[in-house]
Parts: sequence; structure tokens; C-alpha cells
Amino acid sequence: MTRIDFYTHVAQPRHFACRAAQTVYRKGESLLIALPDEPALQAFSQALWSFGDVSFIPHCQWQQPEAGMTPIWLAAGEFPEAAAGRVLLNLSPDMPADPAAFTRILEVVGQDEASKAVARQRYRRYLDLGFDIHHHNMSDVA
Repeated sequence: MTRIDFYTHVAQPRHFACRAAQTVYRKGESLLIALPDEPALQAFSQALWSFGDVSFIPHCQWQQPEAGMTPIWLAAGEFPEAAAGRVLLNLSPDMPADPAAFTRILEVVGQDEASKAVARQRYRRYLDLGFDIHHHNMSDVA
């Protein structure tokens, strides 16, 4: 069964998401990072390239030719079926139509009210669907 992890009260969501991507990569897992649109995808890609001085987080857009050899895929405004079996880092305003297609889903929730409202809605939907949900309060994490 797919495990859903909500990381709430995140002070710097983009930085936290880069760190999460790095952790998934270091564990040897494949990852899809879902973003709202193309500008957000480009900004996040840039953040991954410049995340650390010596770290490298290999990634590409999911439909690029090199995607078959790349552990981290980026998608704008969609949850491609080809990503089934991967971990999903959901930075999109939407929820995947088939959450069970992913091994795990990471939901990053900022400190603003809009993020919290979306997260509450998703939490209820995942709960209604019977998923294993875990909550991590990140308010004490810098």
C-alpha cells in the first residue's frame, strides 16, 4: 500500500523539497516531482542544479530521451502514467488521479494558510481512500 507523508509547517518549501529529492536519490529510489506549471518546473530544476556546492541531483523532464537513465523526473501540470512505481514528491496544486500508482507520496506543506487549506483537503481525500498517512511537523526544523 502506498504510504503518504505530510511534512507540515515547512518554512522554506523549495529548499525542503530539494533536500527530500536528494534523500530519495541517495536511497536509490526513483522519483517524480510534480509541479504546477512550466515556470515552476524550470525554477525547481534550477534549484536542484544549485542545491549544494558538491552535491549532484540528476534530473530531467519525464518526457526527455534521457529520462530512461535518470532517476528523478520533473513534470508540469501532470502525473504521467510512466511514473508508476516511483516515489511522488507532490509540489502541484493537484492530487494524482491514482495515488496507488506510486510507492510513496511526499506532500510538502508551507506555513501559509493557502498551503494548509490544500493540505487539509488532500489529507481528507487520502484518508477517505484508505491510505496509510503519516504526519511530520517540521516547525522546529531550520
